[in-house]
Amino acid sequence: MQYDHAHPVCSGQNASPRQSKLLARADAYISQRAGMVEQAFRHTYHAMPPVGWMNDPNGLCYAFGKYHVFYQFHPYAAAWGPMHWGHYTSNDLIRWELQPTALAPDCAYDKDGCFSGSAIVKDGMLYLMYTAVADGKQTQALARSSDGVHFEKMGQVIAEKDIPRDYSVADFRDPYVFVRNGVYYCLIGSKHVDGDGAVLLYRTDDLMQWRYVGRAWKDGRTHNGTYECPAFASFGNVDALFVSPQFMDCDGDRYENIHSNLYMLGKLDLQTGEFRRTAECETDGGFDFYAAQTLTLPDGRTVMTAWMQMWDRSFPTAPHGWVGALTLPRELTYRDGKLFQAPVREIEAYRTDRVGYPEAEVDGTLRLVGVEGNTIELGFVLDLGASARAGVKVFCGDGCETAIYYDRTKELVCFDRLHMGTFIKAAPGEHDSVLRRAHIRAEGGRLHFRIFLDVSSCEVFLGGGEQVLTGNVYSAGKGIEFFSEGGKAFVRNVEKYTINVPRT
Repeated sequence: MQYDHAHPVCSGQNASPRQSKLLARADAYISQRAGMVEQAFRHTYHAMPPVGWMNDPNGLCYAFGKYHVFYQFHPYAAAWGPMHWGHYTSNDLIRWELQPTALAPDCAYDKDGCFSGSAIVKDGMLYLMYTAVADGKQTQALARSSDGVHFEKMGQVIAEKDIPRDYSVADFRDPYVFVRNGVYYCLIGSKHVDGDGAVLLYRTDDLMQWRYVGRAWKDGRTHNGTYECPAFASFGNVDALFVSPQFMDCDGDRYENIHSNLYMLGKLDLQTGEFRRTAECETDGGFDFYAAQTLTLPDGRTVMTAWMQMWDRSFPTAPHGWVGALTLPRELTYRDGKLFQAPVREIEAYRTDRVGYPEAEVDGTLRLVGVEGNTIELGFVLDLGASARAGVKVFCGDGCETAIYYDRTKELVCFDRLHMGTFIKAAPGEHDSVLRRAHIRAEGGRLHFRIFLDVSSCEVFLGGGEQVLTGNVYSAGKGIEFFSEGGKAFVRNVEKYTINVPRT
């Protein structure tokens, strides 16, 4: 699509005619092209773009009686491009309804893209705070809505003059807004002139006039990259700072993707801006998890979702007319010095066709009647017995399979998609794109698995959510096969459900 570069300044309180025109054009394009998208690997119960490109979740919030998730969106190609904000709403965080495109790059200060950000409700209005990109500079801008669907831009609220000295205006993005005791705070990913990634804290009383508080975090692990997409949550007296560092080195079996995801536990000092870290964990040890956003629900639960893809690899669905999806929203709980994750409980309302087995012996390979499918939830307890390695193969068929197994000697869960049948080119600097590992102990030789398959995605929750691995798997097979190596194993309390979410 060709863009007109005569952009208005957009510093007033009303949506410009150009904004309305660009949004209408995007929605018309979606209506025309969505039916042409190849369906082969499309999900059934994950949010994904109707057409084109999706990356980071943005603006996860509850407003006007519904859950909202916005996302980085380029409707006109299945590739990254001038960023818009797409928009879904839901009554239960599972069944998502597409809404009109929320933001388009129409102003002088955001003409090159409306990058990632967050949302917050104030005085009955829904506000979106996002990164405005123009001429290589990144600043923060605000838009608001009285109905949760149509937004008017309010202009820049953190401009170049508001960035502390020695931080790059070219790397100053992804504002995450939250409120404490009536004061609004904003975490922004940035980069110091020395090349270190950083997270900065700002504060305001009115969302319009922001003041820099201090640096929440800074270190050199990003190798001249940025700590992208900060997010924040509190669990009693423990705070969690989520970040997505670029170009972070591997640390054993952690951080094996070219761009990583992690959370730090500790305490955020709202007076100085400093985050005092006491612990750090990789949020998800799989292939495809980035840019996590968090939200505290009205009932007090903390949930998280993320982009279920990874930068700089090949994208098998691009020729199909779409790329990207969001993970299942996950409930977060703090226990034993770390965060545990579980799919939001609302998913259970969509279970159908239960098949169960109390126990089965696995001596080599085993298929159980009725335990199959590619839009399912599969739960079981793996009893390693005498085996050295045991687990399950999913998406089996036509010589293809993806293995998820426990290596007893190394105390690692492995997610192996080498034989899925579709080649994914690894990102430059990645060791590979076929094997990911996570350390977890199988107490008493047993480990609980809970796996969600959705046509081309696989989310694996282990040990009650102590470890999670997420990956895309591009295979047509629906077979499921348990296996053991080096001796007999057992699977207990096997439960398979079909997940049936009606399309909206």
